[in-house]
Amino acid sequence: MLTNEEISERNGLLIEFISTINLGIHIIDLPHKPKMLSADYTRQLSGYVKNFHLILTKGTSDEVHLDIRLKPINNMDLEVLLPQILEWLVLYNHPKVYTLTLPENGMFVTGFNHHNKIMKTNPYPVFAKFNPIVYYELDRAESTQERFNEYDLIVK
Repeated sequence: MLTNEEISERNGLLIEFISTINLGIHIIDLPHKPKMLSADYTRQLSGYVKNFHLILTKGTSDEVHLDIRLKPINNMDLEVLLPQILEWLVLYNHPKVYTLTLPENGMFVTGFNHHNKIMKTNPYPVFAKFNPIVYYELDRAESTQERFNEYDLIVK
């Protein structure tokens, strides 16, 4: 099991790698169980991080497409890895995820606040352009949409 310091180092290398390949991939659920989302926040990319390895799987199966050791990146590594990552993105069916957005400006629901902060009653959504709440089941997204129907939210 990794220490907090090792987790921080691993996540830093993961963020550096994802930023370097520059495919618009978003990382969520840091620090302990990072997940990757597509650039448009509609797919959870099939893969996971284990220790200092980014393991890209073949769609919803556990079969490994590519095992990438997280380390400082150099251009030679990138030239070899980028075509394989693009193949993984296009070739496999990644699970759908859902977000709630405001139709007029495309802002996402990113959290909830409460009118009564002590008793945590009377919640209302908080909106931003990045880091939406991600729903892995359509039913949960739709029930949240119905709960806050005065905002005319759209499930994407």
